[in-house]
Amino acid sequence: MTRLALAACMLLLVACSSTAPRADRTAAAASTAVTEAERQLLLTVHQAATLPTGLTGAPGQRYVQRRYGPTPSVDRVLTQLARDHDVKRVDGWAIQSLEVYCEILEVPTGSDIDAVMATLAADPRVDLVQRMNLFSTQSTAYDDPYLDLQTAAVELEVEQAHHLATGRGVSIAIIDSAIDANHPDLRGRVRLERNLVATHPSGPNGEVHGTAIAGIIASAVNNSEGIIGVAPDVSIAALRACWAVTEDGVAAQCSSFSLARALEVALDLKPNVINLSLAGPADPLLSRLLDVVIARGIVVVTAQPRTAASSLAFPSSHPQVLAAHSSVEAVNSDSPYVLAAPAREVLTTTPGARYAFLTGNSLAAAHTTGVVALLMEREPDLDAERIAAILTASTTHSSRSTSINACRALAGQDAGALCAAAPGSARF
Repeated sequence: MTRLALAACMLLLVACSSTAPRADRTAAAASTAVTEAERQLLLTVHQAATLPTGLTGAPGQRYVQRRYGPTPSVDRVLTQLARDHDVKRVDGWAIQSLEVYCEILEVPTGSDIDAVMATLAADPRVDLVQRMNLFSTQSTAYDDPYLDLQTAAVELEVEQAHHLATGRGVSIAIIDSAIDANHPDLRGRVRLERNLVATHPSGPNGEVHGTAIAGIIASAVNNSEGIIGVAPDVSIAALRACWAVTEDGVAAQCSSFSLARALEVALDLKPNVINLSLAGPADPLLSRLLDVVIARGIVVVTAQPRTAASSLAFPSSHPQVLAAHSSVEAVNSDSPYVLAAPAREVLTTTPGARYAFLTGNSLAAAHTTGVVALLMEREPDLDAERIAAILTASTTHSSRSTSINACRALAGQDAGALCAAAPGSARF
């Protein structure tokens, strides 16, 4: 347990160092960081994993949101430890996989840091204590500080794909809960907003699910903020047809009526792609609308439900829509339109300039929508059948996952020269 906690805390440091000054920052700032670290300790205390779940979109799509703050009891323990050992609390992070909370402590100037560390190590309330170490990240093409935490972007080879396309000229209608268009990573990406469920008011900063979907698809690059999107240069129409079940919660619900209104608005807007990260029962009205949408050449991306229950099959069961599921979960489907993409522990945008790790097939749909936008920048007339064929042919496999690959989908025969991932043959 101690070794695992140590490794996880070091990972936290890597995450923190990814926000540290890069080569173009001053040496003085780097020196200040070293000085601060010399007086800091990392400490972990036990905190049981908390995994609140909810239904996102329509019933049946389950998502998990991490807890990052300490529980009240852990917060009290940390405050008592700081008082008892004459140290200052600075910051912290919940490491759920280890069931610990990791806290940064500052030792006052003049105190013997080794002695303080020794007394903390002997305290039965402490799981682990160590010195603060600094790690230098290896530079990437982008300066977005959380890029190193975006395992989904690595799996899709998004950075490499951006040498070939960024989604410029492609429009996407996101039919979902409200999007925080003022989020630092989404400013300028949302070109139009329509609230089609005014009877369910949203907060001033949008809602979690819609903002998360938009962030995966279109977060800005090279803006020194947060993360990168799969297709950062797309234009987004934010069509609010769903509403959060609880304030600040991930779960959202929609109705046949609100979705029908949104699809009708989308038909008028004529986007290249519609993202529907939701699931529910078969719906004749919406099915008819989707027939019209598809007939007009609009590509529809949906979330494949984790269960085969017919009450959750729509709209992923509709003919000629792309249905996305988690890259680490196999699905029993013979449809050529079912695609795998990252969906577990995905770092994305949330309202109020925040970020969170979320899990669920809605996120697979968002990644797929982004890759579709990259393809359509280069070939605007692609239809769902051709897109599914390209993404299936360029899917990469490993012992742990099977996923579409943005770089290989775009590069085609030239993938070997540009893309890192090998196609492989292992499947689940």
